[in-house]
Amino acid sequence: MQKISTKEIVDVVKYSDNSVILVEKIPLPNPNQYKVQYSVVDFDNKSIDVSTKSAYLYKKFGANFKRISEIIPNFVQCEASVLYDRRVLAIYPNGESGIFDREGELEWSGAFDYHGKPIKCLALEGKYFWSVCPEENCVIRYSCQNMKVDLRIGGVDAQTFINPSHICFDSGDLYVCCDGNKVRKIDGNNYTVSDYLNFTDNIKRFYKYGDCAIAVLTDGTYVMEV
Repeated sequence: MQKISTKEIVDVVKYSDNSVILVEKIPLPNPNQYKVQYSVVDFDNKSIDVSTKSAYLYKKFGANFKRISEIIPNFVQCEASVLYDRRVLAIYPNGESGIFDREGELEWSGAFDYHGKPIKCLALEGKYFWSVCPEENCVIRYSCQNMKVDLRIGGVDAQTFINPSHICFDSGDLYVCCDGNKVRKIDGNNYTVSDYLNFTDNIKRFYKYGDCAIAVLTDGTYVMEV
């Protein structure tokens, strides 16, 4: 593993097949004020180069990024995906969400929850998306067509996912951060769950891209081969 940041990471977005855009929170001299810094992390040579706000917004929200970023008050702290029908779904960590039409206008706003508990994260899988519900110890798949729960794995009394904090989708499988320092894998063919990685430090988020991954741990953010 190679440490690439000690700053707070507010977002990670795929930039190309072999790179991601990393968004860091940089404290300013005045208390409670900060700026964000955009960087491209190249997996092939492990290099980090400066990126731009526009490049980040385009990769996150698609062609109508300018209009969407005008409507969303804090666009770095939500997760977003361009859906199969070119609408854009955005979800904040507290479950508050919005759906934008093909022109970038807000067509729906509300909140996702499961048994009254907020969900977080957005991992797109074709015409579905996955989220986690930390208080219910489960991961949930929603249909993008009706935004209804389609599948649940785990449960409040199960040990499958203890306090899940993040989920990502890669090459047909899903990877869930849970139980403090674990990443567990959901097999996309049969939905069986197995241990994938264990860290000595707490892991907040894990993003897998083929043979490489970004791991956001308590002590910093790392790029690693998996």
